[in-house]
Amino acid sequence: MRIPARYRWCCATAFVLLTGCWPYTEPATGEYADVLRRGEKVTKADTYGRFAALSVEYRQGGGSLMSTHNNSMRLIYGDKVIVKTTGGIERWTDFAQPVYFVRLPDDDSVLALVHEQAGKAVVEKVAASRDGYRGTEAYPHGFPLFPGVRYFPGDQRPGFLLRGLPLKTTVLPSPPESDGNLYAYVLAAISPDGRSFAYVDSEYAPSVVLVVDADGKRRDPIPLPRIYLADTPTYQFHPYERLWAWSRTALAWHKNGAGSWEVRPDGTAPEAAGARNPVEQLFISDQTGYRTCFAADNAVCLSGWRGANAAEQRKTFVWDGNTPPFAYVPVATTAAFGARVGLLLLSGRCCRVPSYHLYLDGAPAAVAAQLSARLRDSKTPFVRIDECPRRVGYDGKCEAQLARQIGRAQSLGRELEQLLDTWEEHDGVLFVMPSMVVAVRANEQGGSVIQTLLRADLSRKD
Repeated sequence: MRIPARYRWCCATAFVLLTGCWPYTEPATGEYADVLRRGEKVTKADTYGRFAALSVEYRQGGGSLMSTHNNSMRLIYGDKVIVKTTGGIERWTDFAQPVYFVRLPDDDSVLALVHEQAGKAVVEKVAASRDGYRGTEAYPHGFPLFPGVRYFPGDQRPGFLLRGLPLKTTVLPSPPESDGNLYAYVLAAISPDGRSFAYVDSEYAPSVVLVVDADGKRRDPIPLPRIYLADTPTYQFHPYERLWAWSRTALAWHKNGAGSWEVRPDGTAPEAAGARNPVEQLFISDQTGYRTCFAADNAVCLSGWRGANAAEQRKTFVWDGNTPPFAYVPVATTAAFGARVGLLLLSGRCCRVPSYHLYLDGAPAAVAAQLSARLRDSKTPFVRIDECPRRVGYDGKCEAQLARQIGRAQSLGRELEQLLDTWEEHDGVLFVMPSMVVAVRANEQGGSVIQTLLRADLSRKD
């Protein structure tokens, strides 16, 4: 049976509407028609020299219900396509000549630098980008560090630096794996010879600085009083700018006795604690105590301390796996909180930010009483969680006492509230101060340990 022509036309129309397979996509027109295919059009063109970064819109299926609509970018040089399809192209404006950052989707989205050389377009791949890097909407391809140098931070690793032109990539050395609990991966400063790098643990609230050489050798970390760097609208777009501004005045580079570069944080000095016991100050005030350090190879730290060997560590505490790298013992007999000091450990394993843990030969109850007395003598506000009345209903633990003593407003879901909700009396005695939370508990090997669980400005609401 023959189908009338009008029905054949209706069926064809329906097929097009349902499938979007319009057979006559319009050919490209305009200035860039030679580098476009049918159905494509240029919505924006950024030209510089012989380069043009094109924003390309592609429609398939005409105006049907099943049509597709895609947007991409294309980089051309004269009448030649250099990169056919990519998610984004950024011009590196530090140079008079045109230089572009381009992701190459055909090569696992590796980053490439495209520029002109001897009258030709050159594409140089950045091999270090294969491991990925972090960016923002405003800075998708690295953060300006110096003119002609960008910083590409990694995820849980320092990342790399990119310098041009000529193109030079510097993969930043990672701290040894045994130091991972410090989480110091954020580049804060570079030594005068460019061969040593100072890392911190946060771009907005650093609490420790660690120097690592280009060959991977590192200095002992220097903890810092918890610092909250000021927010301004500029820093919302460049998150590292405030950190680098701070480091230029707060971290001074010096060479130690072995000829290696180290940093000496501003305000950190052996005499910072004055006549007060510097070990005790670690557990009374973050802002005062952490202006003292104990690394033997740094001139800014207290003398009379050395690294603890494995045998001394085994006598003091039980540790799974390898012995921790940052444990110190006094050269001469030293006392704190009415007991003899056995060992001082710096670790970030339990405490979100690197903090000291002090091992003593005294009983936990006696050490807790001594800590209470020191806090009262220094007029430091504090709350002992074991002295709070049993809470009623849904009130937070010690809520009224925290509000009265340290100005702590109710704030559900924050770190302190989570810590208090899970803390039990058999875990030890918990002290909350304006800038830290400290626990006194029994040590498995005998004696007691004072352990910093949290270092933060506890009055902050953010």
